[in-house]
Amino acid sequence: MLRLISLTLCLLMAACQAPQDTVFDDLDNQKDLSPADVEDEVFPGPAACMPQSQPGIHETNPFDLLPPSPITWDACSGVEGDHPCNLEGVDHRGDNFGLYANFGRPIVLDFSAGWCGPCRRAAEHAQEVQDLYRDSGLLYVTVLIETTNGSVPTQADVAEWAEEYGNTDSLVVAGSRSILESGGGAWPLTGWPTFFYIDEEMVLRDIDRGYNAQEVIYSIDWLLNSF
Repeated sequence: MLRLISLTLCLLMAACQAPQDTVFDDLDNQKDLSPADVEDEVFPGPAACMPQSQPGIHETNPFDLLPPSPITWDACSGVEGDHPCNLEGVDHRGDNFGLYANFGRPIVLDFSAGWCGPCRRAAEHAQEVQDLYRDSGLLYVTVLIETTNGSVPTQADVAEWAEEYGNTDSLVVAGSRSILESGGGAWPLTGWPTFFYIDEEMVLRDIDRGYNAQEVIYSIDWLLNSF
């Protein structure tokens, strides 16, 4: 039965179909062989149906086709002129946000808290700023560190924040005080809100503490036109 199955597999694969006269020639030349030996020659096993590798042809590793990662640095910090540390969290749409995943875009990070009055005034204009600089590829991200009662924000909290202030593609990301130490470095947060301006090469270029609408616009213009 196994030999019949092997024969069927070979017949279904064009590479295993041998010319009819070849089979008869083998039978004529194997009169001295036992019936089992003859069957082994006429009905090759499954291994004979496997494609054979060709010399000089190498299989391509799909990972070889991926572009090299632009994240080539080992150290990070919250110092101007350095690469900031990575920051990750879930945003108001339920998607996972990663700072390093947005390499190549100028970024504004707005660290805010729900109990902070100036933070809420900044939130009123976050989507406006995103819309104003849309053609530049700017990404404005509000990182909510604490809720109104000082607790760690959930995805529902940042979704509520986004709905209240009309955020669509100006992201609101759930953070915490522990996120300030994420990535092995620190985000120097000494006031609320604090704005970090990061260029396309993922270099921290400027830091503003406190909220002034004109200062935010000035800092973004400087970020986009100076590097």
